[in-house]
Amino acid sequence: MNKLTKILETTLIPVMNKISNQRHLGAVRDGLIATIPLTIIGAIFLLIPTFPWPQSYVQFMADSPKIVSVLMIPFQLTLGLLSVYVSFGIGLKLAKSYGFDGLAGGISATLTFFTTIGFTALEEGSFLSTAYLGGEGMFTAIISAIFAVEIIHLCEKLNWKIKLPASVPPNVGSSFDSLIPITISVTLMAIIVHWFGFDINQLISTIITPLLGASSDSIFLPLIYVTLTALMWFVGIHPAVLAAVLTPIWMVNSTANMAAVVAGTPIPHIGVQPFIFTFLWIGGGGGTLALCLYMCFSKSQSLKSLGRLSIVPSIFNINEPILFGVPIVLNPILIIPFLLGPIICTIITYIAFTSGLVQGMGYPLAAAWNFPSFIAGPLCTAHWSGAVLVIINFIVYCLVYYPFFKVFEKRTLEEEGGLENEVQ
Repeated sequence: MNKLTKILETTLIPVMNKISNQRHLGAVRDGLIATIPLTIIGAIFLLIPTFPWPQSYVQFMADSPKIVSVLMIPFQLTLGLLSVYVSFGIGLKLAKSYGFDGLAGGISATLTFFTTIGFTALEEGSFLSTAYLGGEGMFTAIISAIFAVEIIHLCEKLNWKIKLPASVPPNVGSSFDSLIPITISVTLMAIIVHWFGFDINQLISTIITPLLGASSDSIFLPLIYVTLTALMWFVGIHPAVLAAVLTPIWMVNSTANMAAVVAGTPIPHIGVQPFIFTFLWIGGGGGTLALCLYMCFSKSQSLKSLGRLSIVPSIFNINEPILFGVPIVLNPILIIPFLLGPIICTIITYIAFTSGLVQGMGYPLAAAWNFPSFIAGPLCTAHWSGAVLVIINFIVYCLVYYPFFKVFEKRTLEEEGGLENEVQ
């Protein structure tokens, strides 16, 4: 075990630390996190008119097109414009990471993203296509935001600024500082997309997005995810970097799933965030709610106290008290079920969704990661089978953790007995 720890410390930790501290990845992560309230609102407003049962409710909505059309407005203004918000959020966060004006970075990023789309002229007037303003334009929004802020960074290094008299108020002067970089980024993007005809959105939506979507829908990606999560927690690294890498893919797949609900077509993707955060992370990373429940009734006073203090956070998928309090970090006994349980549940969950035994996740953004899994499961699938899958996985975790917990409990009781003897 010491040899494994040393290998992880010399290979995994430096790589993950470097990735987690990467400026652009951090901006993408923070920009996407900022849109969580919007995605939840949009998903809920989609869920209300399209909830599939009971039949009387379905019929009521079918007979009430005006109610449905009103309810769909918040959906279109949130998830239908998601890439717009993402471009602004990433631009703002990335600009701030450089010490620049965040508002200027957000505006430049959004304008640059809009430039990749352009207007269509019709007899009625000019119209901006909404085809890439939602999830389809997610990766273009990320690229546009990084491109725009890097232009600002370049202009700052070269000191390309409009010089204004000292009497000009600072807020006015700072707004003119961004004039040159915004002009450059928009001009370059317009030339690339509209002069040379290099349609970034079409390239990404026809080649890159399907490839990423297909890889995320395979069983290998979640297996890799849960394995890396266990290894990172074992050496005390928070695996947030993994979610940061996959969140853009999950978001694109989520919007595609919700669009399928609106269109009445089959749910296309299982590679969305609830696959892991709802159906696998029952109680947090490693599915530790089962472990916490055992601790609440442990013969060990220390484990019992920690379990009872941690049970409420664990229900909401917050398990840092368990990870660092038990601890699971550098624990050669509990790391085995911490890895084995998610691997087994990944296989069960994958089979359940791909076989159609569980309804597809048509509302994957309706529940945030800290929603209790027993609620989030039926909510993101809009079907009772989602709750059944959570219960089955929870039972699996209970079975997997039990023998290892009993071994760990016995060792803890021996240590507690030894301490009592020393005190006496």
